Amino acid sequence: MNKKSHIFRTALIFIVFSLAVVLTACKTEDVTKRAENEEKVLRAMIEYPGDGLYDPVITVIGIGVDEPSEEELAAAEQRAAEEKQLWVEKVGNCFADGMFDTFYDKWYRTEVLGIAMNFGLTTTISQFGIQDDADQSSDNIEHALVTVIATDEKGGTKSFDMDWMVIFDKDDPSLIQKIEITDDGGFDEAYTDNYEIGLDHRY
Repeated sequence: MNKKSHIFRTALIFIVFSLAVVLTACKTEDVTKRAENEEKVLRAMIEYPGDGLYDPVITVIGIGVDEPSEEELAAAEQRAAEEKQLWVEKVGNCFADGMFDTFYDKWYRTEVLGIAMNFGLTTTISQFGIQDDADQSSDNIEHALVTVIATDEKGGTKSFDMDWMVIFDKDDPSLIQKIEITDDGGFDEAYTDNYEIGLDHRY
């Protein structure tokens, strides 16, 4: 091997090695940032009460109940708009372009918060971790696993291991495309089983 070939080969190996280091660093940075975003979103959806993110206006509908006035409806709509803006400020930048509104309209965004409010619970995340998708059906799916501690008004506690599926953006892997609950660890059943909830509506 002549001197030129040796220099070229050495330079090529150095470039490949450097590129691998850079790509690995970028991937690690994406994973770290995504985990931070996932935890931030999950805390917003689970921890109650917290940051004023869940304070719904509930209007009871039924026999003998007056229909809400236009002023009451307008006030409820204003309050809902203000609450959405709080969510935008809190977790809006955790989502890929255009995906926050899709997230905001999903029922499971307030499932834990709603149950916590109805039953006088304080809910907090005690553990958070990330796990790759078990069936490896896609390279941009993972699971956020959280342990949630629910404390009632008498100080009693229950623990729930929840599983949330996360689909992250392929163009920017630090951002979330979709996050949805796949297993609430029995949380809903623990508090709403055999409990009659009156007919209400949130504006």
